Amino acid sequence: MSEVLRFPSVSKYHYELPADRIADYPAANRGDSLLLNALQEPFLKADFRDIAKLIPENTLMVFNETRVIPARLHFQKQTGAKIEIFLLKPLSGNDIQIEMTHTDSSEWEVLIGNASKWKEGLLELLLEDLILYATRTGQNSVRFTWSKPDLSFAAVLSEAGKVPLPPYIKRDSEKSDLDRYQTVFAKREGSVAAPTAGLHFSDEIMTELTQSGVRFSKVSLDVGIGTFRPVKGEVKDHDMHKETIHITHEELENLVINIDRPWLFVGTTTLRTMESLYLHALKIYHRLAESSAIIDIHQWDHLKVKAKGLIPKKVAFEKLLHISETNDNSGLSGDTSLFILKGQPVITADLLLTNFHQPSSTLLMLVDAFASVDWKKAYDFALKNDFRFLSYGDACLFRLAN
Repeated sequence: MSEVLRFPSVSKYHYELPADRIADYPAANRGDSLLLNALQEPFLKADFRDIAKLIPENTLMVFNETRVIPARLHFQKQTGAKIEIFLLKPLSGNDIQIEMTHTDSSEWEVLIGNASKWKEGLLELLLEDLILYATRTGQNSVRFTWSKPDLSFAAVLSEAGKVPLPPYIKRDSEKSDLDRYQTVFAKREGSVAAPTAGLHFSDEIMTELTQSGVRFSKVSLDVGIGTFRPVKGEVKDHDMHKETIHITHEELENLVINIDRPWLFVGTTTLRTMESLYLHALKIYHRLAESSAIIDIHQWDHLKVKAKGLIPKKVAFEKLLHISETNDNSGLSGDTSLFILKGQPVITADLLLTNFHQPSSTLLMLVDAFASVDWKKAYDFALKNDFRFLSYGDACLFRLAN
């Protein structure tokens, strides 16, 4: 791999982020955030609500429509010990959307806070008209049952669960987070973290964009807690987290119809999804994978696959649409561990709208791989001009490097 790509040092992605620049709360209203126009230098400070004025009128804007589940559960033992359970993924192997429909019981891979205080026994969470029970089935697994077996697990979580705010937000979740840590276009349940670039969009902004000529498409990447894990040690040794992606047949058609428009991706998760879709088509083209509606992208696939030669974006997405058609218009789904680094071409996007990311994060490395400007200069400008950082912070707009 090192012969194909020169791996950067993690130190290249370090910057000083003062604690008071991390946004603990969102802007008063969606669209009230600032937007850093980093399409070129000199950088400009803008209001997010004016985004329609900054992008081409014929843009196709692609969103991640994943919906955040209330993944954080707080129990208390009779001894007084507080136990936090953070849901990661169903042990059944089911898609999270399917798991959420289960009644009677559901078993999950989890993170357990204060685990040493709970090695066995039944935990109970008493709610107004419901009791949720938790039984530890392994070091990192818990089975949940509840007193009303006719209720779905989704209904149980809506009463018992808390919004899984990122670890760098040093406060408990509040009622307002139920709405504000969710995009207005969130649909498909499956994430434990929000695709935060989408949090800035209001219904009014979406209407204004439509009226200006912008068109929309939606994909889904179920954002996992691994998105917050910084890179430690050597970049080449980092174990990239796996996340699940979905795209419907209708949205594949939409992408092909709008293939000649400039594509703007809202968020790094959308970029990761679309590059993974392209790589799936490229692997099939080079006969490195079967022609299947099931996607399986590993973190360094792009290093070996793109080296064999690229194909036009139009060819790739027409191939993906054909695969969906031959599978009863099923769309595509699967997993990706794709790690996007500077030095390999990004094919699918022309513009990227994203928030400001943590130092030494894989998301910051993705921005560096994409942007036509120096990310460090852009971030320095933002720090000097009162931009707010991370999930509830402000946004920036980048153009693809040539």
